[in-house]
Amino acid sequence: MRGYYISVNLRTGDLENVRNGVIAVCEDEGLPLIQVDPAERVVDNEDRLPEGEDWYGIIVSGSVKPGWVSVYVDDWKDSGALAKWLSAKLSVPTLEMWVAQDTHWGYTYFENGEVRDRYADDPSLVAETPEEEPLYKGAPDTLAPIAALAAPEIAAALDRGRKKAGEFAGIALSGFCDTVALPFERAFISYEHFFTDDPEDYIPEHPDWPNFRHLSFRLPDDRDSLSG
Repeated sequence: MRGYYISVNLRTGDLENVRNGVIAVCEDEGLPLIQVDPAERVVDNEDRLPEGEDWYGIIVSGSVKPGWVSVYVDDWKDSGALAKWLSAKLSVPTLEMWVAQDTHWGYTYFENGEVRDRYADDPSLVAETPEEEPLYKGAPDTLAPIAALAAPEIAAALDRGRKKAGEFAGIALSGFCDTVALPFERAFISYEHFFTDDPEDYIPEHPDWPNFRHLSFRLPDDRDSLSG
């Protein structure tokens, strides 16, 4: 795979709550639910998806220990809005992870609909001005309550990310995922890649694959995405 991978990861083991939260958020935004399908039924047979182009897809994973559920959006530009809305509606810590061109990565961390922390291995790529770059250095103490390791280990993982910026992102990203006990495979895939990659390549990496669901929503006439 190569491209832009993005995931919205909620620190909870309550899978049904996340699915229902996704449906509620989309309906709040004027996108009614059309159908829910096991992801394994639609990724290799898109004829089972709604006809036409006036619908929007979201994949919700199963739950993995110690309590993560991942959500993947049809349009990656919607992920930040969805992460914000879900963290507010469900009161669940939410970590939006992104990877760009396999060489850069970062995250935005939300609590109760508010951004609590940001990180980019190269802040100059995402900050609008040099003065904003410190906002993307990462705050290990803020992440520590949801992590598997203590703040110093998180800080070390973020520092390795900065040192490896521009190289293959998988190694540094994997180290960070270990600190928060988020399976690396959840952060190194996106909605479109579930359809364009060979399922035989990624299904073994997701032992909870039978619990993945594809949710299809109807787009309003004046919208082509979830957030605008």
